Amino acid sequence: MKSTRLKGAAIIAAGALTLGLSLTACGGGSTTANSGCKPKHEGIQTIAAGKLTVGVIDIPPFSSYNSGKPSGIDIDILSKIAKDECLELAYQQATYADAVQSISGNNIDLAVGTIDATEKRLKAVDFSASTYLDGMGIASKSAATTVTDLEKMKKVGTIDGYLWVEDLKKILGDKLTTYPSSVELKADFDAGRLDAAVDAYGVQVLQFKGNSAITVALSNDKPDPRVGAITHAPEAAFPMTKGNNSLKEALNAGIAAQHQDGTITKLLTGAGLSEGLGKVATTQYIVPAS
Repeated sequence: MKSTRLKGAAIIAAGALTLGLSLTACGGGSTTANSGCKPKHEGIQTIAAGKLTVGVIDIPPFSSYNSGKPSGIDIDILSKIAKDECLELAYQQATYADAVQSISGNNIDLAVGTIDATEKRLKAVDFSASTYLDGMGIASKSAATTVTDLEKMKKVGTIDGYLWVEDLKKILGDKLTTYPSSVELKADFDAGRLDAAVDAYGVQVLQFKGNSAITVALSNDKPDPRVGAITHAPEAAFPMTKGNNSLKEALNAGIAAQHQDGTITKLLTGAGLSEGLGKVATTQYIVPAS
C-alpha cells in the first residue's frame, strides 16, 4: 500500500515501489479453453485472438508465477472468468517495475498481483472492478487491532512510503520508526525491539503463518478516522489495456459475480485472510495522485 504503488511490500523488491510492473524475459505458460465453449460475452478483444495474455507478479497468496503454472487468489478469480469467456490463458512472469508499460505497449492484456487502482496509473491503463482491499496490517504479541492500541505502546515500526505513514507519525510521534522494507521491519520486530509492526496485511499473514504467539489484525476492520489509508483503503484490481471496453465488461461481470456468490470471500478466507478484505466500495476507490 505504498503511496506510489500500493503493492504488498517488502517481498517485492524496492523496484516494485514504482508505478508499473515489468515483464521478465522468461517464457510463459498457458491453459487452453474448451473449443466447444460459448462465451458469456461475445466479441472480446485481446492482443492475441482467443487468448488472454496475463502478467503474473509473485506476491503470495495473491499470485505466484510458479514456473509457468501460476497459482493464487488472483489466478483463481481470473481462471473462472477466462473459462466463462472461452479464452485460453497465456501467462508470463512479471515484476513491479514496468508492467503498466507492458500493458500500454500491448505486450499483455492485463496483470495480476494485488495492483491498486490509482489515478496515476489510470493515465496509462484501465482497471477492472476491484477484487479486494489492500489493507493495513498490525502484527503484535498483544493482539492489537486498532491505532488506539498502537498509541499505548512504546515502539511501533512501519515501512517508509506507505499511505498511512504520515498519519501515524502525527498520532504516534517518536514512538514510530520507519524501515526501508518488510525485511528490516520484521527483523526488529522478531528481535523484540518493536511492540508492533505495521505492514501490508496480506504480507504479514504469510510472514507470521503458523506463529501462534503473533496476532495479525486487519486495521480496516476497525477504521480509525485519523488514518486516511484505513478509512479509504486502496482497492486491488486488474490493470488492463486502456480503451478495451469489451474485455473490461467481461472482467467486471465476472468479478461482480464472484463477489455476489461468495467466491472471492472464500478464496480470501481459504488463504487465511480476513473476509473484510473483500468489502470493496460500491464505487471503486481510486487512490489520488499525491
